[in-house]
Amino acid sequence: MKTAVISPTPSTALIDDQERLETSRAESDELAAAKAELEQGRAQLYGVLDRVRAAFSAERGIVQVLAEAEQIDEVADSVLDILCESFEFDTATLWLLDPEDGKLYALSHHAASTPRARFLEARIQSLQLSLNEGIAGRVFVEREVLLSEEAPSVSERELGMLLEDDGLRIVCAFPIMGDGVPLGVIEMERSKTFAPDHAIESAVRIIGERIGFFIEFNQLRWRYISLVNGINFGPRRNPEPETNVVPLKRVA
Repeated sequence: MKTAVISPTPSTALIDDQERLETSRAESDELAAAKAELEQGRAQLYGVLDRVRAAFSAERGIVQVLAEAEQIDEVADSVLDILCESFEFDTATLWLLDPEDGKLYALSHHAASTPRARFLEARIQSLQLSLNEGIAGRVFVEREVLLSEEAPSVSERELGMLLEDDGLRIVCAFPIMGDGVPLGVIEMERSKTFAPDHAIESAVRIIGERIGFFIEFNQLRWRYISLVNGINFGPRRNPEPETNVVPLKRVA
């Protein structure tokens, strides 16, 4: 006679325990996902704050050095140093317009220690860019901030080859604006790509305007001083021209 084997039926309590365990695991997974998302959001927020802080730091630093100078050539090196340090660029050039020949020349150049740095600097110092030529000429004409990840292809030919060799493909260039007219351009390159939420564009636009105001203000100041000196120390003129006066002889 065969004995029938009866499978034990899970008790209601055991089923409830299993459901609670599964629910607890699901809740734990959801909590872990929420924490990861929160950490990611926090990291992004801190990244944005760091970039905004760098932008304010650059602007403040440049305003301070300009306040202690009378001419842009006195502080051009310091301006580029601040920009490269704040925004993490490897090289930067301050181009100004020469009013006599209408071309852009490099007033100052900053370069990190890269394999082609000295060749890059030599090429920049020897250049005079026509308007709309190279990155600086294009930005001067368009009067807009240029952000690009193809610096070698939009740069002047020989400069582009040197940038390519150094891996400097990322460029930020912005105009130095006076009273509605461009006075020059600051051009910066690096190898690190831009963050999606970077704060560079708005910051450099303000910085370009501040530098332009400084240049124009001091140009007017020196013109005023020259005019005053010309008035005060110029050649004196008699109100009437000198004449040879011949005395009349008395009639005897």
